[in-house]
Amino acid sequence: MLLNQRLKHFRTTSGLTQQQVADVLGLDRSTYAYYESGKTTPDIKSVNKLLKIFNISYYELMEEPDPTTVNVNDSDSQEDTEDKLHIYDLSKPEKRLVIYFRVLSPNQQKDLLKSISPEAFEGRKKRRKASEDDED
Repeated sequence: MLLNQRLKHFRTTSGLTQQQVADVLGLDRSTYAYYESGKTTPDIKSVNKLLKIFNISYYELMEEPDPTTVNVNDSDSQEDTEDKLHIYDLSKPEKRLVIYFRVLSPNQQKDLLKSISPEAFEGRKKRRKASEDDED
């Protein structure tokens, strides 16, 4: 399978539209469509974002063997995929959140998670309540 075909496969398997992927990449939809048609290929920055969006490795996208893994016995090499949550199981807003989260740096992800943690939410509720009490 060629790169353009794999891009389309991973996008459709993820339940994403070309527009959604293009938005995260910061591209026009037509530019991303060119990637899937094989007219052009993504640059390395876009490839890195695509890996995060689709939650795949470079080797999966490029269909190359991963040199860091060695399978001695093929009978044990099948991965149990039953427990994995696929992005296509999510609602549209959840998908959007996940793909944008995946392209953040680890520090940005950490900051975002802190800002939406239950503790942060409770702190905002208390501050809002105190502010309302001050107004009375």
